[in-house]
Amino acid sequence: MRTQEKCRLEEPENDHTRESCQKTIEFFNSQIDELSNTIQKIIDESHELQKILKAVPGIGKKLSQDFLCLIPELGYLNRREVASLAGVAPHPRESGKAVGYRRIIGGRSNVRKKLFIAVMSAERSKSVLGAFYSKLVESGKKKMVAITALMRKIIVIANARLKEAINLHTITTVTEIG
Repeated sequence: MRTQEKCRLEEPENDHTRESCQKTIEFFNSQIDELSNTIQKIIDESHELQKILKAVPGIGKKLSQDFLCLIPELGYLNRREVASLAGVAPHPRESGKAVGYRRIIGGRSNVRKKLFIAVMSAERSKSVLGAFYSKLVESGKKKMVAITALMRKIIVIANARLKEAINLHTITTVTEIG
């Protein structure tokens, strides 16, 4: 939207339009700065969670930061909920006796794009996830199906590890208080 306003500013019809465009651009700049500061605050406060996420094959520093910002619910959901939220849950296309392929739909598309990046790294690794991908492809699955299965596996593993860490932190906090 800021870019659109900048384009409008290049060819204003009158001074009132120019002034309106400049005020709108200033507003968008302030909103972008505010969001950037909030994101940086989340990143700065979550070093321990980032370490846990970076332990998952395919997830590095940038992706761990992105996941913590894009999915603040991570660590509080069950495996089905987190897969659906990330947009990698299979949805059947069935009606009566007709059975179609399952498709991934819905969820947060920006998270799904980030998961795709994680999969490209994990599938080439010598980790358990790389072996999982190879096994799926060798058993006759289409590569895109194997990639989708790996995306789901990565987000479920990340969620489980964060859930474990959060539960452990809660237990130690309760123990310290009691």
